[in-house]
Amino acid sequence: MSNDPVISKSQYLKGLQCPKALWLYRHRPDLKPEVSAVLQHLFDSGHEVGLLAQKCFEVGIEIVEAYYKIKATIQSTEEAVAQNPPAIFEAAACSPDGAYSRIDIMRKCRGSKAWDLIEVKSTTSVKGYHLDDMALQRHAFAGAGYSLRKSILMHIDNQYVKSGPLEVRKLFHLEDCTADVEAQMAVVREYLNPLKAVLSCSTEPDIHIGDQCNQPFACDYIPYCWQHVPAYSVYNLFRGDKREELLSKGILDVADIPEDFDVTQRQAIEIDAYKQNRVHADRAAISKFLDAFVYPLFFLDYETINPAVPLCDGTRPYHKVPFQFSLHVQQVKGGPVTHTGFLHTRAGDPRPHFVKELVGSCGGTGSVVVYNQPFEAGVNEILAETLPEHAAALRAINGRMVDLLIPFRSRFLYHPDMKGSASLKSVLPALVPELSYAGLAIADGETASLMYLKALKNEVPDEEKKRIYADLWKYCRLDTLAEVKLLEELYRFVC
Repeated sequence: MSNDPVISKSQYLKGLQCPKALWLYRHRPDLKPEVSAVLQHLFDSGHEVGLLAQKCFEVGIEIVEAYYKIKATIQSTEEAVAQNPPAIFEAAACSPDGAYSRIDIMRKCRGSKAWDLIEVKSTTSVKGYHLDDMALQRHAFAGAGYSLRKSILMHIDNQYVKSGPLEVRKLFHLEDCTADVEAQMAVVREYLNPLKAVLSCSTEPDIHIGDQCNQPFACDYIPYCWQHVPAYSVYNLFRGDKREELLSKGILDVADIPEDFDVTQRQAIEIDAYKQNRVHADRAAISKFLDAFVYPLFFLDYETINPAVPLCDGTRPYHKVPFQFSLHVQQVKGGPVTHTGFLHTRAGDPRPHFVKELVGSCGGTGSVVVYNQPFEAGVNEILAETLPEHAAALRAINGRMVDLLIPFRSRFLYHPDMKGSASLKSVLPALVPELSYAGLAIADGETASLMYLKALKNEVPDEEKKRIYADLWKYCRLDTLAEVKLLEELYRFVC
């Protein structure tokens, strides 16, 4: 390794997405946000998958030094290579031009001095950014003098169905990406030195915000770079040429969009509601939508887990497994509303108990009201396939579903405080401000899934499990109470 400045793989990938983000990472550590519980869970899940991948190799030497101890990791790798093992885990190398990388698995090719570089990912297919990742790795190891054969992505096989003990060899699929990675190495040669120069520069790059802020990942520095952008702006409404046309005229705020600017009907509704600060209500469309409801009404919401490594027999990686439902029931229009629900707190597979309680609680007639029907209906269809004895009842529930998202997504009813979003978390505070998710320990589906997984895997003590279960009840119950209140709002606009 030379004395040239070193750029790691993670820094290189950050710089490819946006050189300004790379500069801020090096020079403004005060701006880096704390890692959220959900993001930490993603990191932990990736680490779990990486450890499982190692079990597919009977013998291997692991390089245990921390990633930032560059010289130590390289030295340990060279010592491991000298022992000629079948595999080395977390091997490290640095090219003479300063590209530093570690590789999840370096596999020795039998009968030769060459190695295969195997990168492990918890995705179920090869993504474009994986090739950038693997190209930097290959550049680093080739530059360090290693003879290389294949570049392989070892990713989750979503066709694997768990049955009994986990079969780690069947959990993974090895995909040869050598040709694509070698082609992508031209990008490494083009961008490596310019990105190293960014790291060394004393002044912040002048780069405007744009699509790169969220592609392929949401940037850590959006709060800093976007601080001049209104909470509701042309970025919420437009893409491509139309957005660029407005930006070229210095227009960010929706209030400044010219009256004669070419917009869709939906965009026109949003712009007018924002400018006039008034609610848009298409009473005829709302009334027609409400005609679909048949009493009694069953307001339903699910919470699910979808782990990369399947936990339950009969499930695949990222298979949605429901563990909780909330159900508010209203027998007649304007009548009282009762609440019931289910939360699986035992050990083992939640699905049989979930389905039994669900079918028994939803009755045989009346509309089943959900918010974003493809989610609950999709879960029911998966359950019908894996628990065929309940298939008819589950599909009957699907046939009774009415999607409460429709009037808000279609802008039959639109409040300017929705700021272009029809998500429940946007619609509820706009139209029913007395109900709020603020202050809840669990306030979104991702957190609900994460906390339940911790309890299910016994990663937390019993007292914390009790708190998690109580918080899950509060959160899921609010989701269906929100459906009740939003339906009341729809009726209010046609009465």
